[in-house]
Amino acid sequence: MATNLLEMLTETLGGQIANQASQYLGESENNTKSALGMILPALLGGLSKQGSTLDGAASLLKTLGGSNIDTGLLGNLAGLFSDRTKTDSLVSLGTSLVGNLFGDKAASIAGTIATLTGLKSSSSSNLLYMAAPFVLSFLKKFVADKDLDAAGLMRVLGEQMGFLKGKVNPQLAGSMGLGSMFDAFGGSQPDRAAYVPPLAERRATYVPPLAEKERSIWSKLLPWLIGLGVLLGGLSLFRGCDKLDLGQITAPSPTAVAPTPKIATPPVAAPAVKPAPAPAAAVLPAKIYFNVGSQAIDGPSAAALAQAAVAAKNQGISVDITGYTDKTGDIAANEELAKQRATAVRDRLIAAGVPAGKINLKPPFSITTTGSGSDVEARRVEITVAP
Repeated sequence: MATNLLEMLTETLGGQIANQASQYLGESENNTKSALGMILPALLGGLSKQGSTLDGAASLLKTLGGSNIDTGLLGNLAGLFSDRTKTDSLVSLGTSLVGNLFGDKAASIAGTIATLTGLKSSSSSNLLYMAAPFVLSFLKKFVADKDLDAAGLMRVLGEQMGFLKGKVNPQLAGSMGLGSMFDAFGGSQPDRAAYVPPLAERRATYVPPLAEKERSIWSKLLPWLIGLGVLLGGLSLFRGCDKLDLGQITAPSPTAVAPTPKIATPPVAAPAVKPAPAPAAAVLPAKIYFNVGSQAIDGPSAAALAQAAVAAKNQGISVDITGYTDKTGDIAANEELAKQRATAVRDRLIAAGVPAGKINLKPPFSITTTGSGSDVEARRVEITVAP
């Protein structure tokens, strides 16, 4: 029988994460719970899509084996949300995981969830990033308990599409590219739809289609019909011999045989070409904005950072990171805060898979915010392609 991971995950987390996360985000518990009801199936759907091939499942196993995926998360919800530093670290890890799973679609997914549930855009993004480590921790524990290899993980994730059909919001399924995968599961019994029996069992229980059964019956009857026709023809000839002179009997003219029609070979479709990742020029330079006196990265800034990380990682480019500040107040304190913000951005890029050697941390840059200047622009870190 197939295992329903979504049901197990929902029972494991219960309402605890919704209650704790709603307090952290400053959102209503009902809206947070509604958003989680969309996020958990979406994350499992993304993992099932990634693990639909043996190579994808092997790559996912490697990710699950990393030390940053901690199975102890599920038993320490209260501890995680009681310490702001731990919660921010959880969001940072989730940003990297979601970026690797959905790439540049992460911001669109978070925006759709915000629209459907009434959460603020920043809250929707942070909730998505918070949920990802919990889902992967749950999957890591399940893999360890079942002692699954890549083939076993691929089989289990393939079974999930039957359970997830109807659970993933159609708008999210479309943006994640899961619609075509769900089309294969048309019934309401996911166990039967997802199960693929072994070859021996399929041979033993194979029921041929009607056309094949009719061909089989005719192939058995045809020799008997031919024999009967020959026998009747012989009897007719024997009875007519007393009326006909043997000399008058002539050999029958050969029956023309129609040529066998040629079966047209259907054209072979060219293999689909996987689109290349978006060029760095499409997402860089990226501006990461911060609140006054804060170095926390969330909302649209977290999404922009995730996109920049994917571009830098996929294309192997080097980037410069520059923290900005203004010239008002304590200059030393401003520069220190700019350094901390730039360091936070660098750490997020490294967590997303960008090699540390490809990241250059530049000195803080002071700008004038009087006149045409902007206080918001002074609270930013800019990621640019290194010359």
